[in-house]
Amino acid sequence: MSEERTSRWGAVFSTIVAVAIVVSCGCGSSGTSRMEHITQDGVLTVGNDTTYAPFEFVDSSNAPTGFDVDLISAVAAKLGLKAQIVTTAWDGIIPALQSDKFEAVISAMTITPDREKEVLFSTPYYRSDMGIVFDRTLHAISRPDDLAGLRVGVQIGTTGESSAHLISGLTDIRAYPDIQLAMTDLDLGRIDAVVNDYPVCAYYARDSAVLSVVRVITINQTNLTQYYGIALKRGDAELKAAIDRALTDLVSDGTYDSLYTKWFGEMPEFRPGDNGS
Repeated sequence: MSEERTSRWGAVFSTIVAVAIVVSCGCGSSGTSRMEHITQDGVLTVGNDTTYAPFEFVDSSNAPTGFDVDLISAVAAKLGLKAQIVTTAWDGIIPALQSDKFEAVISAMTITPDREKEVLFSTPYYRSDMGIVFDRTLHAISRPDDLAGLRVGVQIGTTGESSAHLISGLTDIRAYPDIQLAMTDLDLGRIDAVVNDYPVCAYYARDSAVLSVVRVITINQTNLTQYYGIALKRGDAELKAAIDRALTDLVSDGTYDSLYTKWFGEMPEFRPGDNGS
C-alpha cells in the first residue's frame, strides 16, 4: 500500500516536472528565439489580405503585388531575408498572426488603441485620410452628411466601417468582407457610395468615367487621419526593432520614396520616422 502510494506520487511528480519543462521551453519561443528562427530560415512570413489595391492585390498571374507587398519585400531584404506573402482574409488576419500562421502582417492596417491591445506595431509607415467614392452621374456628394438616406458600403472590421457610423442620418450601412465586393456593388448600382481609406477610393476611381472621390478628414469633430503599421505578435520586440531600423534605412536610401512614387504617382508627405498622431 505504501509502495503503491509512493509510486503514484512519483508518477505525478514526474508528470509535473515534464509539464514544467515544456512550459518553460514554450515561454522561450518569443523574442530572441523567434528572431533567430527567422534569420536561420531566411524567410519572413507575412499575412496580407490581397484585396485592397493599390496596397495589396493580385496581378494577372495571380501573384501578390502592391505598395505594401513591395515595401515588406524591401524591409525583408534589408534584414537579409525574403518575404513570403500568406494571403489571409481580413477578418481573420490578427487571430492568424496570434496563432503563428505567419510572423508579421502588412495589410494597410491602421494603428488603433483596440488593435494595440492585440498586436505590436512597427513605426507608422503610411498616413491616410478617409474617403467617399460615388457615381457623380447619380449623386452630388461633397461632405459626409450628403450620405444621409443613401446606401453606403464599407469593409467589415475597418476604420471605414467605424467612420461611416459617425455620419449623421446614415442608417443603411452595408458591410462587405472585402472592399472589392463593395466596389463591385457600387458599379452595379446596388449601393450609392463607399466609405473607405482615401487612397483606395482614389485608386478605384482613377480609371472610371463616372466615379468621384471626396477626401474626408473629420466627421462630427472626430479626426479621421490614420497611420498604418506592420503588425507583430505582442512581445516580439526584437523583430519590431529590426523592422523599424529597416524602415528607417529605406527612407535614408530613397527606396521608400521610389516605391511611394511608383504606386501613388507623387512624392510622400509622410515617411516612416515622421511624427505621427
